[in-house]
Amino acid sequence: MSLTLKQARQHNARFHLAEVEALMGTFYQIHLFDNKRGHLLTDDAGRALQLKSLPGVRSLLQQLPLDQAELVHRSAFGEMIGLDDTDNTLRVPLRLNLPDDPEADV
Repeated sequence: MSLTLKQARQHNARFHLAEVEALMGTFYQIHLFDNKRGHLLTDDAGRALQLKSLPGVRSLLQQLPLDQAELVHRSAFGEMIGLDDTDNTLRVPLRLNLPDDPEADV
């Protein structure tokens, strides 16, 4: 199922997780999860919303009713070397509210 940004802002329940998927090192797609299912975030035309920077992702996610976010990178390394059913997914918690100090742990 998909949601536009406008629909996500008006969602009547909080999303418990946003998965920010890094694709090909050049853009990010967002999947929002509520208690019932996952939703791909799309533009008004129904195309997957593709963001080009993490600051842009953070700015967008701060507008949504959201509990937590994770940066997700799926690697094909296991498949490339012949391993079966190996999950090489890397998940990193994504802070939405950054500290004022640029030297602080992000």
